[in-house]
This record gives sequence, C-alpha cells and structure tokens, in this order.
Amino acid sequence: MNSLTEFATWRRGVDVVAVDRVLDGSLPYTVLEPEELRYAAKHSAESARSVAKLLGVTEKTVMNWRGAEG
Repeated sequence: MNSLTEFATWRRGVDVVAVDRVLDGSLPYTVLEPEELRYAAKHSAESARSVAKLLGVTEKTVMNWRGAEG
C-alpha cells in the first residue's frame, strides 16, 4: 500500500497520519472521526473486507463510502 502521508499530514480536517497508521495496522485501536473513517475507506487500495475489519465497520459500509460522491 502506498502511504497516504506522502505530501501532507492533514487534509481538510482529516488527520492523514492517523488514518495511514490505522490502515497499516500499527494503531488498530485508534478512534477515528467519521470523516476520517470515510477518507480511509475511499483512499485505501485494500479490499473492502480488509478495510472494514481495520476500521471496525461493515464491508457494506465501506462499499457505500467508496461509491459515494464527495
């Protein structure tokens, strides 16, 4: 997986470093804000099932976030 933090640590109120660490599995118990959860789901190259497990949401939720505009 490519690092989300390549160029910035914050993006429109999203702590990209925290999101990246959760997706890497290094901070699986970090509480992300709702916008950070959506950002993680949309920007991860991992499967919806894998991302859902890391974020503590359902696979369907990840698929919905990935399909949403914005």
